[in-house]
Amino acid sequence: MTLRARNILLIALAGLLAVTALAMAFGPFSIASLQSRLETNARAALDRREMDWAHVRFRGQEAIVSGAAPNDTAREIALEVVAGSTWSGGSIAGGVTRVVDEITDARTDRGFSFRADVAFRGRVLIRGDATDAAARDAIARFATANFPNGADSDLTLIPGGAPAAEWEEAAKRLLGQLARLERGAIVLSGQQGGLYGDAENPQIARSVANTLQSMPAPFRAASIIIPAGAPAIVNVPDIDACAAVIRAAQGTDALRFETGGVGASPLTEIALRRLGRTFGACPEDARLSVTINIADGGEELARQRAEQVRSLLSGGAEGESRVIVALADDQLQALTFSVSSIEG
Repeated sequence: MTLRARNILLIALAGLLAVTALAMAFGPFSIASLQSRLETNARAALDRREMDWAHVRFRGQEAIVSGAAPNDTAREIALEVVAGSTWSGGSIAGGVTRVVDEITDARTDRGFSFRADVAFRGRVLIRGDATDAAARDAIARFATANFPNGADSDLTLIPGGAPAAEWEEAAKRLLGQLARLERGAIVLSGQQGGLYGDAENPQIARSVANTLQSMPAPFRAASIIIPAGAPAIVNVPDIDACAAVIRAAQGTDALRFETGGVGASPLTEIALRRLGRTFGACPEDARLSVTINIADGGEELARQRAEQVRSLLSGGAEGESRVIVALADDQLQALTFSVSSIEG
């Protein structure tokens, strides 16, 4: 082969490599195009199965499936649907090479939101969700046996729920400790529980707090217990714990303002002062956000109510920067609360 022919061949090969590189980078067979096609196919396959809870993204030809599955069967089907959404063949044929499971359990994510409230030597009122019929009935029997004046239990089964011995044990643990108090409330949402209540003496308060330190995994419980004649015993280590005790301390009474007036109703005023004291036990990086509905009196009245609420929550102290009060015209309740991190 002559030198001229060799140079022509090398130039041709270099050109072919350049064209191939451009095609791989920007053409229909590029990595980006392949990833986009795989993602489109996977989403379409999930849509056909009406799995709107499932989400999929791709890292090359590797699929990552996330979302909250209603049950274990739905989780398995979603993974299979994504794996078969584009022809198999691995990296050569351009199919899905691997499916990564990042799906969570909707039953836990939804929280089986559960709460119980008891007045002074009164019946316990239990409301919320249960994992299955057996747990619902077991909790009702447990409450009836442990509270001297019985229980009023109305738990709703979550669709797709399944037996969960740990959840039932966590609910019973909280209820059992609530039964030892003079009054109070518990909540259990997701894996976080919370208790707020009054104890007859410091010994009972300490015992209740210590018992809640050993919840069945993966559940945990925060608590604020106020013994007669002694300082509160507090276990509120983080933001989730703060949110739980705030919910427990809020009570079941609808929070409202006097009709057409600035002031909160008497029961709401008591609840707001209690919530302020509860929030005072939360970590320093916690923020309490309160939203006030703009009622018939308009925005100006809502602003005046906001100042009243801020004053009650902060105990009259000035400059409580961790309490944020906002106005809204799209909520049904007069007042709503949420807890978040200041840094977040």
